[in-house]
Amino acid sequence: MNLFTSSIIIVIFFSIVVAGQDCKAKVTIQTDVEKANLFINDTFEGEGNTFNLLLEPATYKIRIVEDYKKWNAGIIEDTLEIIDCNDIGLSYKLKNKILLDTNPQNVYVKESDSLIGFTPLLLEDNFQTLLLQKPDYADQTFTQQGFTAGVKPELEFIGQLKGERFYESTLFKVLVGTAIALGATTAYYKLEADKSFDEYQLTGDPASLNQTDKYDLISGITFVALQIDFGFILYLFLTD
Repeated sequence: MNLFTSSIIIVIFFSIVVAGQDCKAKVTIQTDVEKANLFINDTFEGEGNTFNLLLEPATYKIRIVEDYKKWNAGIIEDTLEIIDCNDIGLSYKLKNKILLDTNPQNVYVKESDSLIGFTPLLLEDNFQTLLLQKPDYADQTFTQQGFTAGVKPELEFIGQLKGERFYESTLFKVLVGTAIALGATTAYYKLEADKSFDEYQLTGDPASLNQTDKYDLISGITFVALQIDFGFILYLFLTD
C-alpha cells in the first residue's frame, strides 16, 4: 500500500468518525395535555403537547410536568438512551388520574364494596361506578361520565340538625361567670378568716375567734358551691 492510498483510507475513516459524532436523532415527544413543560437533563426545553428535538447519542433524563398552576399537577420522569441516529417517537399520558371532590368532604369512597379512600381523593380514571357514603347523608353513586361532565357530587343531608353547642350557650357563660365569682368569694373570705385568726392570737379577743369561724363557714360554703358548679359544667360538656 503506497502513501497516497493510505492517506485516502485515513481521510475516509476520519470522515466517517466525524460524521458519526455529528449524527443527531430526531426525537418527537407527545403528551395528552395541551400545556406541559418539558425538561431534558433538568434544562427547560419548552411548553406544549408536542416537542421535536435533535439529540446526539447519549443518555437523557426526561421530565414532563403538567401546567404548574394546576393543583396536584401530573409529573412523569423517564430515561431516554440514544445509541444511533434513528428517529424516535415517545408518547406520555398525564391524564391517568383524576381528583374526586365532594360537598361535604371526608366522604367514604367505595368501589365494589371496597373502601379506597376519603374525599378529596386522587384516583385512577378507569373506574366505572363509585359509591359515596357519609354518616347522616344519603348514599350516592358516581360514574366517570359524571366526572367528565364536571359534576361535583353533593350528598343530601338526612340526619338531625343539632342545636346550639353547650360551650356556645348562655348557660355556659353564666356557669363560668358564677364559678369565677364563687372562686373569688372563697379566696376573699379565706383571707379574712386568716386575718381574724392572726388577730385572735395577738389579742386573745373571743370576738376575733368568732369572726374567724364565721369567715371560715362562708368560705367553706362558697367552695362547695364552686365544686358543684364545676361538676355541672363538666357533666354538660360530656353529655353535649
